[in-house]
Amino acid sequence: MNRHIGLAVLLVVALPALVGAAPRPRMGVNAGAAPARGGGAKAADAPVTWKEKRLQLAKLPADLPVAARAAIEGWSAWAGEHEYRLDLDAEGRILLVSPERGSGPAARLRAIAKTESWFDLLFPAPAKEPAPAAPKAPASPSGIPEDPEAPPPDAPSTGSAPKPATTTWSSAWGSGSGASDTTTAVLFVLRDEGDQSALLDQLVQRHAYLAAWSATAKRQQGFVLEEPLCGGYVEKARGQEEWDPQHELVNRAAQVLLLRRFGQQPFWLQQAVGWEAEIAFDGALYCFPYRDEFVFATEHTGWPVELKNAFKDRAETPLTVAELAAWPRGRFESARAHAAWGFLHHLATTKSAALTPALVAFARYRTEHDRRPTGPNAWERIPGYELPALEQERILKEHFGGDVLEQATKAFRKGLEGVKPASKSGALRG
Repeated sequence: MNRHIGLAVLLVVALPALVGAAPRPRMGVNAGAAPARGGGAKAADAPVTWKEKRLQLAKLPADLPVAARAAIEGWSAWAGEHEYRLDLDAEGRILLVSPERGSGPAARLRAIAKTESWFDLLFPAPAKEPAPAAPKAPASPSGIPEDPEAPPPDAPSTGSAPKPATTTWSSAWGSGSGASDTTTAVLFVLRDEGDQSALLDQLVQRHAYLAAWSATAKRQQGFVLEEPLCGGYVEKARGQEEWDPQHELVNRAAQVLLLRRFGQQPFWLQQAVGWEAEIAFDGALYCFPYRDEFVFATEHTGWPVELKNAFKDRAETPLTVAELAAWPRGRFESARAHAAWGFLHHLATTKSAALTPALVAFARYRTEHDRRPTGPNAWERIPGYELPALEQERILKEHFGGDVLEQATKAFRKGLEGVKPASKSGALRG
């Protein structure tokens, strides 16, 4: 039996819009950050690479994607001050920020590229649709403030209707920080808890509405955010035992790719995508959000067996979407985690062509219903909004068939197919 320190795979839930919040600092200004590791001297420019070529920050190439340029320019000062490097993937989808020394970045970029290929195969980009007209947004901070696992103590509960704020803002579906598949996600591989704390402080400096979230995030060892679109994990945290850094990278890369392409999805589904990426990586699971109890070594590969045992007597009581949708953010629940991953795995191995249309439908429903009026021609997002379980079920049945839940239950009871033992798999390794 091994000790596992809970590695929070922090996912998104909208927080209240802040009225009268302090202005966000200009991107690239590292106000209030920890002193540079070099003893306080002016930090050198962070190394920047793209397609295996070293770039000059002052002379970035003309063919560099606009979003990638913004991400590089936005994080170069922080990276240089803390002795990190910036490595952009070939397509400009993910900017890797990792410790400057060592050969790790090349291997990490290869893992990211393989994860991107896997993701594109399972979740191909949807056909472009005309952007719907949106209400005029104000000059105050816009976008959806996100708390990856749980809302702050003063956040309203899901479905509540607090008094509308006077600030109005809007966000089209896609990632919270841009249209579908246009934003460059930033993925941080952090040396230790100190660097994570410095990074979270910097995020709060840039996005004041993350202040409440950061207090909780500093007690965890990883995160994923929709707005701004980024993720990260501590590479060498104290007390880590049952842990695999490659799994951390693959899981979080899959999550930011999901958010980048489809925007915020149901909590259980976002978690399941990260786990399915791990299974494709080498047949094992190592990311357990908010889990801090003992973990048996067999649990890394034992979820199919756990599902089979859990559903052996449920021939007449199949899986329900309500079971999945009731999984609360901020708490690890093994039974719901197993079912969430197992359900997605079943869909991926039986009707994968319907995955993208279903996720687009989830996103469209959220766009149409996750808003409330604040005045004539003005609206705001609903804090803590979640897609109703009945609507999730309706969309799933429309795209995967009316008996999709019964078929998934049969697959659980029989034993899920397409899951190879860790020693024989490795679809993403190599």
